[in-house]
Amino acid sequence: MSLEHINPPGSAPPYKNLYSNVTIVPPGAKLAFVSSQWASGPDGELVEGGSGNYYVQAKQTWINIMAILKALGCGVKDIVHKQVCYVEFNEEIGKSSVAGGLEAVGPEGEDFLKSSLRYAGYGNFHRPDVLISVDVIVMIPN
Repeated sequence: MSLEHINPPGSAPPYKNLYSNVTIVPPGAKLAFVSSQWASGPDGELVEGGSGNYYVQAKQTWINIMAILKALGCGVKDIVHKQVCYVEFNEEIGKSSVAGGLEAVGPEGEDFLKSSLRYAGYGNFHRPDVLISVDVIVMIPN
C-alpha cells in the first residue's frame, strides 16, 4: 500500500516543487496524527546551538519526527501531510529549514518533498526561543 502524490492539471504548480498539491491515501489505510514537534533534545530543552538557528532547529525537529515514525513502523514515504509553522519566514529561512530537515531524514530524503504541505506563521510558540514546529499525518503500513 503506498501513497499517491499528484498535481492535477489546472492547479497551481507547487512552489519550487517543495510539495505535492494532493496526496491520496489508499482505501483501508490507518492514519496517525503526530502532534507538533520542535527542536527539543532528550532533556526537553532546546538543543544546543538552536537559539536563533532555523537549520539546527529544523534538523532536531525532524530527528524527533523520525524517531516517532520509526516507533510507528513508518518512514518519510508514509507522510501524508505536514504542517510547518514558523515565527517568521522568508526564502533564506525556508532553504535553511529544508536543508536541516533533509540532513535529519538522511537516505529517506528523496521522499521528503512529496507529501502535501501547509506553511503557517505564528507570532510565538510555547517558548520564546522556538522558531519552528512541524506536525505530520502519516499512513501506518499494514
